[in-house]
Amino acid sequence: MKKTFLAATVSLAALTGTTAMAMDDVIVAFAGTEDLQNDAEYVFIYAFAESLAEHGVNVTVHPSNTLGKESDRFDQTSQGLIAVNIANGGSLMKASKWASTLFLPFLTSDEASFDRVVEESAALDRINDEASRLGIKVAGFAMRGGSLGLFNTEKPVTTLEDVADMRLRAQNGDQVTFMSEWGAKPTVVSWAETPNALQTGVAVGHFNPPSTVVAAGQVELLDYFTPLEAGPVPKVIMLSDDWYNFLNEEEQGWVDDAIATGIAVNREWAQEQVPYFEQTIQDGGIEITPLAEGERAKFAEASRSVWNQIVSQDDVDYISQFTN
Repeated sequence: MKKTFLAATVSLAALTGTTAMAMDDVIVAFAGTEDLQNDAEYVFIYAFAESLAEHGVNVTVHPSNTLGKESDRFDQTSQGLIAVNIANGGSLMKASKWASTLFLPFLTSDEASFDRVVEESAALDRINDEASRLGIKVAGFAMRGGSLGLFNTEKPVTTLEDVADMRLRAQNGDQVTFMSEWGAKPTVVSWAETPNALQTGVAVGHFNPPSTVVAAGQVELLDYFTPLEAGPVPKVIMLSDDWYNFLNEEEQGWVDDAIATGIAVNREWAQEQVPYFEQTIQDGGIEITPLAEGERAKFAEASRSVWNQIVSQDDVDYISQFTN
């Protein structure tokens, strides 16, 4: 797989008015690093690129926000300057308001249940009905590995009551809503500022799986992890709608197959890596403190009680059909 990191690619496209249409050089961008052990996004990208290489198609990979941060990459994908962008959930919600439904806490517990809900609810069709208006096509999800839980620096958490008044870093207003229902005192902090927030006491914890903490290099900043099995962490496989529609039917088939291959490899990796990530945080000094019996149900009930403050009740009713 040939990899180039020339920022001039974007500058030239901007000057000439061309887009990332050529099937012989597919531009892929993401925030992570080219690390097949720790980075779920790259696991998908590598398998995607290998699949396309079988048809003589080169993939140019731009890691580490080389082509810009989330909002920049979203705009470039919308414009056709980037063919494939691996984005976070927040970017997806810019393209589709309905997509927030899939990210409700405790909607699912793991990758398999998430994939089942996506398939049975025709979620991608609903998302793309909205996303296509912004030039975005969502092709699927790459998983970080493991399920969401609670990290903190303060104390072992084994019950819902342990979270009372705990200052938690929230990603956005949706997290503020359900964390507040837990009895915590959440505050919105950007991911880039989270290490500083943990070190200064602005926040004492956050809601993530071990894989995210390992990939972010935060192991030494945290002391406790409580598995909540509140759902996986999907990264969003976004395509430029213009780029994809420019391809002929055979080329679209190559891309579809490459995406399916990348997702399958990512899922296998996600399952295999869970013990590795858990052992890594323990080796780094983080104590894993399981919930007491019956306490996960309390977290789930509190979270579900405010789902309709995050998305509409109609959407709650619709997605709930597929969670039993």
